[in-house]
Amino acid sequence: MRKCYSLLPVLLGFAVLRSFVGCVDDIEEKERYSSSTLGLLKLLKVEGKFADSLINKADHLGEKFESLRIYLSSVGYELHRSLNEKVQYVSNPINAFSLLRRTHEDLPKWHAYFKEAMGEGDLNILDELVEKVPNDVDMLSAMHGIQRIEKIYDSKIDDLAQGVLHGVQYNVQLTYRDLIAMGNSMYQQSDYQTAAKWYRVACKRELENADQLLIEILGDPSEHLHRQYIKSLFKYGSTISEPTKSIEEAFVMVQASQEEVDNIMSDLRDPHNDVEVEKELYQVKRRSSNFELGCRGLYRQKTNLVCRFKSTANTFLRLAPLKLEEISLDPFIAMYHEVLYDSEIHELKGQSMNMVNGYASERNGTEIRDTVVRYDWWSNISLVRERINQRIIDMTEFNFSKDEKLQIANYGVGTYFQPHFDYSSDGFETPNITTLGDRLASILFYASEVPQGGATVFPEINVTVFPQKGSMLYWFNLHDDGRPDIRSKHSVCPVINGDRWTLTKWLPMFPQMFSFPCKS
Repeated sequence: MRKCYSLLPVLLGFAVLRSFVGCVDDIEEKERYSSSTLGLLKLLKVEGKFADSLINKADHLGEKFESLRIYLSSVGYELHRSLNEKVQYVSNPINAFSLLRRTHEDLPKWHAYFKEAMGEGDLNILDELVEKVPNDVDMLSAMHGIQRIEKIYDSKIDDLAQGVLHGVQYNVQLTYRDLIAMGNSMYQQSDYQTAAKWYRVACKRELENADQLLIEILGDPSEHLHRQYIKSLFKYGSTISEPTKSIEEAFVMVQASQEEVDNIMSDLRDPHNDVEVEKELYQVKRRSSNFELGCRGLYRQKTNLVCRFKSTANTFLRLAPLKLEEISLDPFIAMYHEVLYDSEIHELKGQSMNMVNGYASERNGTEIRDTVVRYDWWSNISLVRERINQRIIDMTEFNFSKDEKLQIANYGVGTYFQPHFDYSSDGFETPNITTLGDRLASILFYASEVPQGGATVFPEINVTVFPQKGSMLYWFNLHDDGRPDIRSKHSVCPVINGDRWTLTKWLPMFPQMFSFPCKS
């Protein structure tokens, strides 16, 4: 007799898979505050509305309001900031990370506390706001961003914690809770060496405000700190051949009592032992990639390059010569200076209301990717956009229509673009090679000042270009016969401090056949 097998388990399996994939789609489509300065400004607004709503209920809060006031003061909350002050605030990754962590962790706890204290009816606005806090994926992306800044710029975690970014001291530092959150994240990712570094710094700090009610509401972050520090040292020490005596002592901590933990911590706090632990934690350093050296500005300066006024290409340039700086002669890379104006930048930023997440790679199954950037296509009818396109035509002699779209992009906390080629998919869309040809050239306008980081790096030819507001960088991705030029590989370094906006256009090959014919 032939056996009949039920298809129900299979169908259920497919249904679960489709549901999970759909969930991943929803996660990847949702805006991540951490991926752009624009998103961080939105989050700052959420926090502001949340705090204002509670402040307006001060009469109902009674003595609880004092704890809220202490908390808001401890996180540097200010009622009245100008837009420029807000941008500067979120453009610093220390501030940005603290904002993301406290809205992710603290606001839901405040919401739960006051909901219990005041009842359901009075907190409708807060109910809506708490739904807008960063999710776990957003928080993890921000942690990856901080970790990326640390590694790419060869920063010491002790310095980052104190607000020192690539040698520049800022008047801000990560909070006690921030440090422990970073340590916990690294521990969960099994990066015990980095976890121990974060825990070590946290162990030297104290909670900024030990108000008992605050601890009751937000929890005591130091409850498991010492045990986690010792465990991370133990696990890291087990991976190296000759750990120091201080780390060896941590080996005994498996299920240690609190008294044993306190004794080990007493030994670890000894200045001599702490120095030895620090040496151990920082002695194993990976070799920096050429891309990372470029981000740090360590390439040797190229010679035989000039800056000049370009005035011979067409009538427009003869009437109004533009400043051209040679970046590389072979392959040719050049930068025009002062060719994007403040009024145009204001206009392009106004087109950024419908930005989406940009990714550097295709999704691998159910993997949730880190966002590279938030971007949008400027495609609506605009005289400003047409004027910018006409300026590109005048400067480069490329052949295309003035009404073609441009891409607007804004970067966030430690977001970056790995070394890649523009003559293949850039993560946003695949070039339409069949009709227009591959990407012959790339045009990149810098639409903001970036005090630190955010460079465009060409690691194959050791060229670094730091953003200069109003400038336009352009280069060729293909040889004149259409073959890919691998020297055009480039990347975007993480912004250390600043608000990076760009305007980009790619020029396909076939429409340029008569403007740039093959050399004989």
